[in-house]
Amino acid sequence: MAAFRDILAFVSTLNNNASPDKDDHDFRKPTAMVVTTQLAIASVLGIFALFSFSVLLKKLPRLYASRRYKDQGSLGLPTWNEGSLFGWIPVLYRINDKQLLEYAGLDAFVFLSFFKMCIKLLATFCFFSICIISPIRYHFTGYYDDNSNDPDEYSIRTQLYKRLIDTTSDGILPPETANMYLWMYVLFTYFFTFLAIKTLTSQTKEVVNTRQTYLGKMNTITDRTIRLSGIPIELRNMDTLKRRIEELKIGQVSSITICREWEPLNKLYHYRNSILKKLELAYADCPPNLRQQTNSPESYTLNHNSTTSNTVNREEQETSMEEGVTNTTGNSPTLNIAPLTNTNSTTLDSNVYSQDAIEDNELYSEIHLKERPTMKIGMWGIFGNEVDSIDYLSDQLRFIDDEIMRARKAHYSATPTAFVTMDSVANAQMAAQAVLDPRVHYFITRLAPAPHDIKWDHVCLSRSDRLTKIYTVTVFIGISSIFLIIPVSYLATLLNLKTISKFWPSLGNLLKEHRWAENMVTGLLPTYLFTLLNVGIPYFYELLTSYQGLVSYSEEEISLVSKNFFYIFVNLFLVFTLAGTASNYWGYLSDTTKIAYQLATSVKEFSLFYVDLIILQGIGMFPFKLLLAGSLIGFPLIKIQAKTPRQRKELYNPPIFNFGLQLPQPILILIITLIYSVMSTKILASGLAYFIIGFYVYKYQLIYATDHLPHSTGKVWPLIYRRILVGLLLFQLTMAGTLAGFEGGWVLSSWLFPLPFITFSFWWDFEKNYLPLSQYIALSSIREHERDNSMVSTPVETENYHYPYLIGQLEGPMLS
Repeated sequence: MAAFRDILAFVSTLNNNASPDKDDHDFRKPTAMVVTTQLAIASVLGIFALFSFSVLLKKLPRLYASRRYKDQGSLGLPTWNEGSLFGWIPVLYRINDKQLLEYAGLDAFVFLSFFKMCIKLLATFCFFSICIISPIRYHFTGYYDDNSNDPDEYSIRTQLYKRLIDTTSDGILPPETANMYLWMYVLFTYFFTFLAIKTLTSQTKEVVNTRQTYLGKMNTITDRTIRLSGIPIELRNMDTLKRRIEELKIGQVSSITICREWEPLNKLYHYRNSILKKLELAYADCPPNLRQQTNSPESYTLNHNSTTSNTVNREEQETSMEEGVTNTTGNSPTLNIAPLTNTNSTTLDSNVYSQDAIEDNELYSEIHLKERPTMKIGMWGIFGNEVDSIDYLSDQLRFIDDEIMRARKAHYSATPTAFVTMDSVANAQMAAQAVLDPRVHYFITRLAPAPHDIKWDHVCLSRSDRLTKIYTVTVFIGISSIFLIIPVSYLATLLNLKTISKFWPSLGNLLKEHRWAENMVTGLLPTYLFTLLNVGIPYFYELLTSYQGLVSYSEEEISLVSKNFFYIFVNLFLVFTLAGTASNYWGYLSDTTKIAYQLATSVKEFSLFYVDLIILQGIGMFPFKLLLAGSLIGFPLIKIQAKTPRQRKELYNPPIFNFGLQLPQPILILIITLIYSVMSTKILASGLAYFIIGFYVYKYQLIYATDHLPHSTGKVWPLIYRRILVGLLLFQLTMAGTLAGFEGGWVLSSWLFPLPFITFSFWWDFEKNYLPLSQYIALSSIREHERDNSMVSTPVETENYHYPYLIGQLEGPMLS
């Protein structure tokens, strides 16, 4: 009993000595209670989101499993018992990679391959960390994780361990013991680096092989087409260009589309679309029995000879515009307007209205006119004369259609870009990889994006306009990224208790008096603030990228991955982690030997913060992605506003899945986990949970809930590969700085010197040997399927590379 009382007295003494001054509490060093609280909050949020999604999926399957109903269920997606609340989970789990390729495509396979690789890698890291690294660390230091700023209870446990178990220790490890312990860091830095590179290389081979097999058997117009840029002025003619390409002996040319400066036609089409939407809204506001009624100053009758069709009959429109008003009764002129509808529109039967109904229309024309929508044609729709909306907008639509027909016949200057469709996939691949001209910037070939992936507004730009857009947006994004560093660094400073007390004394005193409130504000609040801060910026970058002049949506998506990763990597990780060194920035540039040590010091201080962040993002926020919050919140509002048949048809369209918005954060989480892999088991476990939950969330979204329209054919993998290697380099730099912090640690750090060179050698190997296979299709892969006669081609090509506004039909309003 006396020994037990001595232990209790000793613990009490440690509590008093270990409790720091509250003013010194830093949000970068949250206590274990904060981590536990964060885990509890995130678990509650995640379970709530999962249960809510399961209920909503049962109630609103067309919203949360919209791809099951797309094209009358032609995708053939696996189903489950809709009466079961969680029946979708085992069905999702059983979907294999082959089915994933079939249901969601190659891009989805590559995206989810990244998550599968992270799960394998972090599971292996966790095993060694739990079974070897943490026990050895605890044996020598009493800490499970390497954190010099561990919470108080860890310090108590450490000292108890040394007091009760190792009674000969005075709390200071002998130099030889410390060296033995730190050599473990050197060993596992090498082991984890090689294990990460091996796993990454293995996954790269799987992605490349799958890509070659999947695309090697395709024989669509997209696979046979190249994009040719830098065409000289003398060759910007279809026949001349075709003859020049065939002279190069790279195959026969099936068709050529030379892009021209069609911007005037683009503007006409955009204006026509706005008129068409207004006309459909006017029809929706008009009673069905009055939609075909036309007005005249003398009488108002219905035109029973009007018919509906998908395409406006051009001859009838021109006749009606020339004749204007025809006298059908001898004394009562009526406007002969053929309503513009499509095949989905309902045709009013001429026998529906009897002679009595026609007479009623004439007798009560004023009443009927009030029921038809009207509009003012002056400024902002507030001033000017009031006219019948349907008649006025129909006239506007006919007028703009005539302008489009004339614009189609006009001559437009050719741009140096063309889409060239070859006679075979193999010839297209050879042409895309060949150097066709000895001059710089001439006859540059690339594989063409899919027709539905092209942004024709940007294709029509001249070279100078496109380059101006690209460089202007790039410079603006760079400047905005630099300015975004300022609020992030100030936020990191203002969340310190001393700074809060300085600017808001009453709040500071309140936090000092209530420890739980202090932990919430300085421990939990930063993670939530950064989560909110990183919600809007990626969408802002997406908007800017859409104006950059890139010719396809897939190019925009890949560019957006780079932009958003740069933002969160620089702001969320580097700036936030090194916020304490910002004031001495130039000092660290002048003495680069301090960079590794400062990075290691800051990383240690932020270890529990990143545990909180990963727990929140993985366990708490990932399940909310299933709810499609944007669609869920906006659905009732959009449904109320969906008045026209076109709007109601688009109501249940699946949301678009954008890699540029979803991929950068998981890459950053993997980098953070790699950096802490030797030092923190908690971060490894949190990262593993993050990627397991994320894998199944994104798997469901890509298969059942969202569409990924950009056709990048898995080209996002090189971006993933390079950024993981950057994470490995930071991991090695951090470990070198950590070891250098010990007395005589430079010897241990010097043993890590070869690792960056080894990492760069694998990077060079990827760029030389794997990158071409990640961009093109090997001829042997194509010839193999040609010999086996297993090429997949479309019986009737539904897509082509003709400019859609030049040949597309002029669709009328959809009435039902």
